[in-house]
Order: sequence, then structure tokens, then C-alpha cells
Amino acid sequence: MDYAGIFLERADQLKYQLYSLLARPYVTNMTITDLAGLMQAKYQPTYNVFQELLGDLVAITGKRRDVVRKQMLVAAPLPLSLDAYRSYLVQQSLVYRLIDYAVTAAAPSPNQFCEREFISRSTISRKLKPVNNLMAHFGVKLKLAKLAFSGSEMNIRYFLYTVYWWAHRGSFWPFENVTRSTLHEECNQIGIMNERPMTQWQMQYFLAISHLRVGKNHAIVDNPYLDALDQKVVTLHLRAGQPRPPFTRTDTAFYNFFQISQPRFDMRSRLPEAPAQEIAVLTNPASATVVDALCNALYQSASGDIGTDLYLNMLRLVFGYLICGGDFPQAQDVIGGGVDESAPNVVEKVQAVVQTLPTDAAFDVFRQNCDPFAIEIARLATPYVRRCTRNARVFVKLDVDPAIEGYQALTGFLNCVPWVARVSEVQSDEECDVVIGADDSPAKNLPADFTWYANALDLATYRESLIQKLVTIRKEKQALAALE
Repeated sequence: MDYAGIFLERADQLKYQLYSLLARPYVTNMTITDLAGLMQAKYQPTYNVFQELLGDLVAITGKRRDVVRKQMLVAAPLPLSLDAYRSYLVQQSLVYRLIDYAVTAAAPSPNQFCEREFISRSTISRKLKPVNNLMAHFGVKLKLAKLAFSGSEMNIRYFLYTVYWWAHRGSFWPFENVTRSTLHEECNQIGIMNERPMTQWQMQYFLAISHLRVGKNHAIVDNPYLDALDQKVVTLHLRAGQPRPPFTRTDTAFYNFFQISQPRFDMRSRLPEAPAQEIAVLTNPASATVVDALCNALYQSASGDIGTDLYLNMLRLVFGYLICGGDFPQAQDVIGGGVDESAPNVVEKVQAVVQTLPTDAAFDVFRQNCDPFAIEIARLATPYVRRCTRNARVFVKLDVDPAIEGYQALTGFLNCVPWVARVSEVQSDEECDVVIGADDSPAKNLPADFTWYANALDLATYRESLIQKLVTIRKEKQALAALE
């Protein structure tokens, strides 16, 4: 979704585009001519945009014009973060102010908004057309007569979160009627996951939006999946406290769902028990059926195990579809990112999985939303699938007694090399690139033999020589593949 195209006027879009370009680490020591080339525009329009951008930054930072200009063009830190500048531009946007007014005003009135902004209702209707397309993606509408949102309450909260988070990303607290310090404490009381600082900001944005909606008596309808999630959270004692009224158990469960429904790639830095707890909360008969089918279809022995990160991210997506009755906002909806077209038929594999799911009504949500579901799974799975397509695999056979000293260290070492086929996969001598055997093993008579030294004193030296041999074999296989 092009949020900038939706919420910013054309002149502001160009300034934001140029500042986004200047924020890239490799864009240093630029001239206006250089920037025009990168913008694929002519010199004079680029110069005009640059001057308007410069004027904004001078007004925001209070620095001298020559100082700000130098910071923008040379390899110095920019005078303002890209997030802070986007937040500044969005706050000038009529469309954003309209949505913010509909969310935060005690009794929104289109006439009152028009008087405050000195515009006509026809102007509002015209400005709302692009954002209507965005809201349609979430199944949400904004009724102009009362400036009220209609649609699933869960989707409304998600939609509003994506708008506010894209606009500010923690650089600005936009909710004047909600105290952030109070929310911080509440997040710790009803949250079920340890969060990093940026994620804490996200949780607070979402919780603030939820409180604003609940304060206007907008309730989430009963949802059996949310009820089951709440029961598991209570059983596992994952919450430290209780929500403050008027939050209900359903509101709290939906907040917890939001916490665990977004993709994460931080398995190594998390508490050891966290993945097991998440899997327990997210797994039910329907979600288990879908994610197991996906794992079976996408698993590639050359890439190794599916991995907990990928498994959990697919489970989060599947569970989200079940709770929300279809597609729901994910991080990539805000920050962008498409499917790598070089991934071999990942989307098609997922679509095939959907067609083989049981005919029970619980799985209709995947059949009815097959294409977006397949694309979102492909976004997650493509790096895993491509792991083996980038590199020629080296097939290794072990002709070593498993009881020998150092055997576990050897197999563990080999299985950690991503482009080495798992030693257990090699069934015959003919498909081997290298055979590792003990001194008394008949494997020493086979081609490409490499003797295994079990002596722990020689282990480090052996690993170094082994990896050198494997790298050489891999390069040879890649060269031959390139010629075919």
C-alpha cells in the first residue's frame, strides 16, 4: 500500500520521496544534478523540491539554512530523522486530520470539521477517495454523514493502527486524550510477551486505539478463537495483571492476539520458553492442520529444518486468518515488500495446499482468500526455499562408527553448513561428493575419501581442512552447473 500517496499532497509526496532518498546510507556528497538523476527528474523541478524541503527542515529544527543544506548534501547525519519528517508532513495532511478527528473527537461532526478546516463537504468526499480504497482492503468504511467507521471492529482497530504507525512510528505520540505512561504500565500488566523498545511503542499505539474505540462503546463481537486464546493465556499464567475497565476479556484477548500475530525473526534473543508458549497459545485443530500441511509442502531437505522462526510466523498468519475471518494487517502492509519472483513456485505450492484442506467450514476462510494467503505465506517462506537454490549442494557420506569419539561433534558441524546435504540423506556411494571414514574403514578406497581424525587434539585442525575441501567441491559443482 502506498500510504504516502494516500495521505500526502503531491508536493509533500515529492519532498518525502527526496528525503527518503537522502536518508539512504550510500547517498552522500550529492549535488542537485545527482539528486535529479536519482529521482529520474529534471534539474529545475528537483531544485524546487529541494528548496521546499530545506525550508521545512529549517523551520522544524531552528538551525541556520546553510547548516541544514550542508547536512542534507554531504555525508553528515541528516538534520531530522525520516520518521520525524514523515510525521510532520502527515500532521499537515487533511485526510489524516479527518481520520484523527473521527477517532479522537468526543462527538465527531462533519459540519464542525468543515468549519474548523475551512473546507466544504465535497472537498472531504474528494479527499477520501484514495483512503476509501485503503479501508476497503480491511473491509472498513468511513460513513461521511456521521464520520463513523463501519465494519468488523477488529479490522477497524487494525486499520487505525496501520495509519498511526505508518505516520509516526514512535517519533510522536498522537493520542492527546490517552496518557502514555498509564498505557506503558497497562501493557506490562496484560501483555503476554517480553517486548523490545520499538515493539513496546507499537503495543502502546495499538492499546491507545483500542481504548479510544472502547471508550465510544465499540465492542468486538464474540469470537470462539479469541475465547480459546484467552483461556490458554489464563491457564498458562502469562498475564501479570488485569485490564482496567471498560476493557473486557475479549478486548484483552484481542490485544494479546495482536502481540503474537505479527511476524518475528528474533528467536535467538528470546527466552527459551517463549516459542513453546506461543505455539501452545496459537495451536488449535484448525491451525495445526493448515500449518502442518504447509510444512509438508514447503519442506526441502537441502534447506534443513523449517526452523522455529518460520514455523511460528506461518502459525501466526494461519491463526490470524481464523480469528479475523480472512486477511488482516501484517508488518509488510505498512513497510512494503513483495514476493521474490525467483522463488520456485512457492505461491503455487501454497495454493495447492489450500485446495487439499478438509471441507470443514473452518477452512473456508483459506479457500475464500486463497491468493492473498498464498502471497503472504510466500513472503515468509521464500528465504527458506531459496536457501538451497542459491548454492550447489555437497553430498557427504559418513562411514564412521557412531560410537567413535567425536562423532556427534562431526555430524553437528556438517549439519550446520547450509549448503552441505544432511549426512543421513546420502544413501549410496555413487551420489557422494566426499566420503568421510575412519582409518580402518573401507571408505578409504572410495573416490574423494577424507579420513576422520577422532583425536580431540586434532579436531580444530580437521574441521579447517574439511571445510576447505568441501568449499572446493562446492565451487566445482557450481562451475559445472553454470555451464549446463
